[in-house]
Amino acid sequence: MIGRLRFATTTQIVAMTLAWLGICLGIDYKFNPQLWNKTVEAAPSTVPLSLHLHHLRCKGCLESIKGALGTLAWLQNAPMAVRATGADTAVGDFAGWLDIDVADVSQIDFVALEQALRKEGFVASQVEFGGLRHFRLEGEARHLCCPTCQTDCEPLPDLGKVRRGDQLKWLDSLTMDPTGSKVVFHVRYQQPTDRIDVKELFTAMDDFGLWPSSLRVVNAPE
Repeated sequence: MIGRLRFATTTQIVAMTLAWLGICLGIDYKFNPQLWNKTVEAAPSTVPLSLHLHHLRCKGCLESIKGALGTLAWLQNAPMAVRATGADTAVGDFAGWLDIDVADVSQIDFVALEQALRKEGFVASQVEFGGLRHFRLEGEARHLCCPTCQTDCEPLPDLGKVRRGDQLKWLDSLTMDPTGSKVVFHVRYQQPTDRIDVKELFTAMDDFGLWPSSLRVVNAPE
């Protein structure tokens, strides 16, 4: 025999509605903080760029690395400082971080940076960048299928396929611009001390056979 049905009271419905509203707002605040931040922050005068390099503290290598970076106009007068932490301080280890203050964000090109170092025989194992709350990376690529092609061309990979374990957690999404010549990597909203590792993105692009001719930082509204 079916017992008497009991329906929620008005008070219970209101309480449950408010509870779910609070949960939804909390989730939205955590994963979309940029929508809640109404203050307009002035752009920083410089942004931090840190390169982790082996041989950085070997005799003569630091000068060679600085010389390679000096071929890039946006780094010619940039302040640079060497930092060694953790395993880099072990005896016989000459790796370290080269911390750079970059004044003109619009001139940063990570592909040019990579090429300048490789030309002199150096490769950064990590390329960390930060200092901006909301920005994206735009890559000019020669081999991109047209945005409207559906069946006869390989599309951009899904974000889930691009990520590898803990890598690229800072990447929110990737899209193609209407001209079909740029891949846009949208970065999650950053805190002032947050850093992204661009080398993670380079590794992902290698995996999918996509190498841009440039990769620039853009912090202007879309």
